[in-house]
Amino acid sequence: MAVSTVVQEKSCVEVAERVSAEEFLRIAPEDRKAELIDGVIIEIMPPLTIHERLQRFLYTLPTLYEERENGEVFGSRTPVVLSEYYAPEPDILFISSEQAEIIQRDGIHGAPDLVIEILSVGTAKNDRGPKFLAYEEAGVRELWLIDPYGPAGTDFYQLEQGSFRPVHPDAKSIMRSVAIPGFWIDVRWLWPDKEKFLSVRKALEEVLGE
Repeated sequence: MAVSTVVQEKSCVEVAERVSAEEFLRIAPEDRKAELIDGVIIEIMPPLTIHERLQRFLYTLPTLYEERENGEVFGSRTPVVLSEYYAPEPDILFISSEQAEIIQRDGIHGAPDLVIEILSVGTAKNDRGPKFLAYEEAGVRELWLIDPYGPAGTDFYQLEQGSFRPVHPDAKSIMRSVAIPGFWIDVRWLWPDKEKFLSVRKALEEVLGE
């Protein structure tokens, strides 16, 4: 068995040998979130409540929207094998029905159509660095990097000719997805006062009623 660094937010052990994605799927811890980044197993510290509330909203809204069977939404404990040494676990991901074959028993084997990462102090460096490049190289169609504390640190990207191109909400604060047909969010929903999110049902009514 190859031995790899297990990196936590505040500690690190020297690398002896990189772990492959195939092996990672066999040895990854079952009781906590972990990712394989360039052959290194990264254990993710427990999230803050602000992260969890935003994750719940951004997971539930497209999940209810996708009852029309355009595809399937997965949450933050689903490994995504992008290459031999990369298997991140995005906070939220969407797989269109056209490529449902990449959904396998032990995780996703291929590039999701949409990946959403909710940034934190412990994960932002990887989310904006090696994971960003791995998503781009694998062919993820759309990537949202959401800062739970406000729009200043939030970025949206769409794949164009093999590279991520920054995109922006329109003048009405609407961000339209290219990966999920007809789906959009009002980005103001992401940063409500006192973290009191709009009802997902109400948000869904607005999306479907446009």
